[in-house]
Amino acid sequence: MDSPELPPPVPDALTRGNSYAAALVCAFISVILMQSGFLSFLFLIPLGYIAAAYNIHAARRAFAGAIGLNILLSLGLSFFLKSSFFLRFLDILYYTVMSLAFFWIMAPPERGLPLLRIRTAYRLIGGALAGSLVFLFIMYTSLNNTGFSALVRSQTEALSSLYIASSGADAARRSFLEQQINPDRVLELLKLGALRGGAVASCLILFFFSRQAARSLARIIRHVSPSGQASGGLRGFHVPPPSIWVLSLSLAVILGSRIFGITVLETVSWNVLIISVMLFLAQGGGIALYVLSRRAVPPMIRLFLNILLIVLIFSPGINALLLGVLVLLGIAENWVPFRAPKPDGSSSTPGI
Repeated sequence: MDSPELPPPVPDALTRGNSYAAALVCAFISVILMQSGFLSFLFLIPLGYIAAAYNIHAARRAFAGAIGLNILLSLGLSFFLKSSFFLRFLDILYYTVMSLAFFWIMAPPERGLPLLRIRTAYRLIGGALAGSLVFLFIMYTSLNNTGFSALVRSQTEALSSLYIASSGADAARRSFLEQQINPDRVLELLKLGALRGGAVASCLILFFFSRQAARSLARIIRHVSPSGQASGGLRGFHVPPPSIWVLSLSLAVILGSRIFGITVLETVSWNVLIISVMLFLAQGGGIALYVLSRRAVPPMIRLFLNILLIVLIFSPGINALLLGVLVLLGIAENWVPFRAPKPDGSSSTPGI
């Protein structure tokens, strides 16, 4: 019996050509998204898609091309629009650092320093710390710029006036809000929040969302199996065991720093606490997804629970309670095995 005829192999040159073209297209899309304003938070997804769908060499070309294109476009816009070169330099700095950090998250080196080949959760934290430092530098530098400071002040004035106007006809309440909500106070709160964990939390969310979206696109467009990439999604995410002690210690240090007035130590502890909470939030979300994906749950109930979860996440007030429950659920898994191993001894939820 003749063996079935196999399709001819794809030439290496064609494969390399496709990866070159895809890298160039995704680099261009990333730069355009970054300059679009409203959709700029999506700029890392095309670059992550190349890393998830192809290989580290294609990813290296895409990231390098995107950084080069962004520099050329930013300098060109600064020249033709007569805009501030310093603000364009800050844009270039932010894009470059965030892209390099995300490249490390998506495509860690296979050889070299062991520090660069740590698990994905640690790479996410390291990338978020690098991005938050750049974000804080840009924020404090930009606020000292007269034009940018005036723009931010006008926006905060508009938001504070809208909030005060929504208070109704109660004169006492309006007077209290006018004293408490003013542009200077809003700016101070924004800077304080960013410095005490807001910046690192926003970068961590951006990297995690971009990574998940890129991997999903790779599965949909090129049918890349998750086993072909770094294994483990949110459903299989486990927080490193020492994180519970880091969380507890950071809380104690925050309280002690406030008592003794050590501002620098308190600021650092707040960032450590926020990172720990974000990790346990991810673990709680993984537990929820694991429960919803179990075969014992009927499909209609699973669909209803997924829709209900989305509605709750986008419901003001309720979403804060839901996120708190997920954090507590993630912390509780340190003592309660919600995702127990299979009977054969292998874990049903491999860690990221």
